[in-house]
Amino acid sequence: MSEINDRSNWHQDFIVSNLLVIGYNAWAGNISQKCNAIVCSTNSPTVGVSGESFKNHFVGRSRLTPFLNAWLVAPDTAILPHDFVIVHILEVVDNYYPATEVSLLLESFD
Repeated sequence: MSEINDRSNWHQDFIVSNLLVIGYNAWAGNISQKCNAIVCSTNSPTVGVSGESFKNHFVGRSRLTPFLNAWLVAPDTAILPHDFVIVHILEVVDNYYPATEVSLLLESFD
């Protein structure tokens, strides 16, 4: 965490702490499909021998639209009209460079 205890940047600390897992999932998914997204959920972390872990999923581009429709229709994620959000997420996934970038969707229930 940063020197100032600022919880608004928790997502940056999460990415730094879990970069290896996120990067591996993106790399492994990229082998099978060129466009994809990694979805990480901090909703129900588990604590084990190796520390805290979280759910993460690779979602290929061909399955991303149905996944987003189901995920964003939930009442607790209905911040914006989900069609608006889906279009922008798909645009990012279609245009990122998988050799140096990752499409990451991070779910949290703070």
